[in-house]
Amino acid sequence: MDFIGKQPGKTTATSTGLSTIRGHVVKRPNQIALKTETFSETYAEMWQRCTQMANALLDKGFAKPDLAITYMPNCYQYVEIIVACLMAGLPLSLGNYRLTPEEIIYQINDCGAKIVFVQKEQYDLINPLMDRLPTVKEIVIISDEKIAGALNYEELIANGDKEEPDIESDLDDLHLLFYTSGTTGKPKGAVRTMYCDYNMAVSTAIELGVSRDDILYVAAPMYAAATAGYVYCTLMVGGTITIAPAFIPEDSLRLIDLFKPTFVFMVPIMFKWMLAMLPEETIAKYDLSSVTKAVSCGAPMHSDIFQAMHDRLPNAKCVNMLGVSELGFVTAITTDEWFGLNKEGSIGKGSFDIDLKIVDLDGNEVTEPGGIGVLYVKSPSTYNGYWGNPKGTAESFLDDQWCSVGDMARFDEDGYYFLVDRAQDMIVSGGTNIYPAEIEEVIMGMEGIADVGIIGVPDEKWGELVKAIVQLKPEAEVSEEEIITYCRQYLAGFKVPKSVDYIDTIPRNAAGKMLKKDLRKPYWKGKETFIS
Repeated sequence: MDFIGKQPGKTTATSTGLSTIRGHVVKRPNQIALKTETFSETYAEMWQRCTQMANALLDKGFAKPDLAITYMPNCYQYVEIIVACLMAGLPLSLGNYRLTPEEIIYQINDCGAKIVFVQKEQYDLINPLMDRLPTVKEIVIISDEKIAGALNYEELIANGDKEEPDIESDLDDLHLLFYTSGTTGKPKGAVRTMYCDYNMAVSTAIELGVSRDDILYVAAPMYAAATAGYVYCTLMVGGTITIAPAFIPEDSLRLIDLFKPTFVFMVPIMFKWMLAMLPEETIAKYDLSSVTKAVSCGAPMHSDIFQAMHDRLPNAKCVNMLGVSELGFVTAITTDEWFGLNKEGSIGKGSFDIDLKIVDLDGNEVTEPGGIGVLYVKSPSTYNGYWGNPKGTAESFLDDQWCSVGDMARFDEDGYYFLVDRAQDMIVSGGTNIYPAEIEEVIMGMEGIADVGIIGVPDEKWGELVKAIVQLKPEAEVSEEEIITYCRQYLAGFKVPKSVDYIDTIPRNAAGKMLKKDLRKPYWKGKETFIS
């Protein structure tokens, strides 16, 4: 496939990320690469297992550019599969194992995956779908059981040749394929090449100061682009990756105490559940002093969460990053900047090797502080396009260099950027553009509010009216009148919600992004316009 922003140059896979990992194997073979509560392996051991897996896949007839896909919860095999596919020259998509059967069918058929890696539960879901998955040749199962019709993960490793395969690759070969969250429609496969992923890993390491001495703790879903990005960054510097099978707030405290990680990544709501919502005496039981880097990414940051990170992780530099599957890690802001420089709500400044600009809806670059427009990014870390979607690719690029996913932003007089909203989430009421994120930030400052989503609902006179969908904390009582009165203290009249509805749980995907289309759907049903 041809993509906008394609990076020229011919190399072998061994001169990209693979050679870097090999260097760690040669220089520090006994350094721990992967660790769970029940498993540990060194870089040398991981390299050998990945070599044998790569050869086993090649022996089964798979070859570049055959694509593999995973559907499974967190496990150390995720990292082995990433490295083994890199060795074999096979691009890899990391799929969300929580998807419905129809969503899985869509993804696999869209990317044409030929190999599917699963655990037993996901095998039981996917195997009955095989008649509708014509491209899939093999399912590889991670299980102690031997399943007829599936390749056993450990048997493949045991039978694979021990010599590293000699596979030639281009820098612009597809490395990882991430399906976007689908918050604005059908998921699209974001193509990340060897070139952009290696650059993202290096720039992230420089931005955060990640080194071979770091121990990363992973509890966020490993299929998410942000998690995979921090994992790959840690691999590139030769650090250690510790893995939790799932996120449970107190269990994460226990595992941080056990593993003594220096580098913790979570989405904001995970930090909130772990550090702000557990009882004081529960948090105090665990030693969190090893953490020197606490990084949040994947959803908007709120002051109460950042404050909890700052208070509970006293030895940590606390950072919030704007990360996007298509763009990599775009911006960063620390708690010192957020609170000390009065930059609450900011997404910070461009990360290392990232250029930013804002373009207004008329196509003109915004050069003065306060002007609102679409945020564009130029970086070696940006993606190369959407899989099989040239129209979507063309729409996201400007002059083949600058890339955007539709985020609306502004910057202040100090050069700090503020994410105003997704362009697709913008409410238009009486011809005035209203940006939900600002209203959500205000309401989240109220006592008793657990979560909130702001949407536009249809109105004959105004086109759309602002509605707040509110999730209350347990046993809290906050009336519609109280919310509207509170908003009037902080917002211009046209931004104040005209009505409030209540919901048990605000819908979010596994990456923490609010599913605005699910909130809108009941209000737009049967209308001429449905905002997705």
